[in-house]
Amino acid sequence: MPINVLVTMVSPTPEIEALFTQFTPRVNFHFLEKGEKVEDSLDDVEVLYGTLKPDDFHKAKKLRWLQTNSTGVEHILYPEFQQSDIILTNIGRAVTSIVADHALALFLALARNLHHQRDMMHQHMWQAFSGRDVGNMVLGILGLGNIGLAIAQRAKAMVREIHALDIRNLSQNDIITRAYNPDQLEDFLHACDAVICSLPLTPQTSNLFSDREFQCMKSDSYLINICRGEVVNETALLRALRAKEIAGAAIDVLAQEPLPPDNPLWDEPNLLITPHSAGYCENLSWRKMKHFAENLKHYIESGTIPESIDKARGW
Repeated sequence: MPINVLVTMVSPTPEIEALFTQFTPRVNFHFLEKGEKVEDSLDDVEVLYGTLKPDDFHKAKKLRWLQTNSTGVEHILYPEFQQSDIILTNIGRAVTSIVADHALALFLALARNLHHQRDMMHQHMWQAFSGRDVGNMVLGILGLGNIGLAIAQRAKAMVREIHALDIRNLSQNDIITRAYNPDQLEDFLHACDAVICSLPLTPQTSNLFSDREFQCMKSDSYLINICRGEVVNETALLRALRAKEIAGAAIDVLAQEPLPPDNPLWDEPNLLITPHSAGYCENLSWRKMKHFAENLKHYIESGTIPESIDKARGW
């Protein structure tokens, strides 16, 4: 019997439709059309690209694999789904390089005070700001998954040292100057001139950065968050910036998105905010569908997919 695949959140272009012709007649594809609802289209679906709400879980009786339209998967890990045998994957490699580039752009903007110089431009003021010598900085990467590793590989030629902390056992190598485990978080923060957060959102990482962690950082250091807003306590971040416990921060993700107009983070001079745009680039839908097609080949051939999410751990 053909595999029924439902694709949501992505519109089919001629290029995307052509990409999936390789699976004919083994697979029946259906792209959710305007006016259609996911919950009304689940009866015979074996593979779903998108998300599945808790109230609709019981309708997906034949579902065997779900691929999210995001890197984060915390929204899908409600008890019924987490305890099921449904395979879970994310868009992963489709945006790894893009997010890594964005993270480094934020780091360099902070280190070279580009945000302040942009402000001066808008005021028609010719005022230079002294920036950091990036080549003499220690860059810390908190979470060395695919994105964290891509950041490290790109940054190696820019900075003096790269330090990394991960829940998995790491070791020093050609890229990582020093590796830390979670029990060494304070030592890690104290050693770094800038820290890039590249963690999944789990019960262990929620609110990981709060007052104590900011107090462990150097007063001239920077925090960059490109993972999930809930990893960083935003009230503590504001306190740290105003108390000059750190020199600046850049965040692409926030606990509430869009950020409410009256939130004081908007007006913090030493803070850069981008609107959850780290994973955006040209041909994004094509990149996502190409990655999905690669995973689908594995699923058809073996019933398994490399780099599937461990639903118990959340990554």
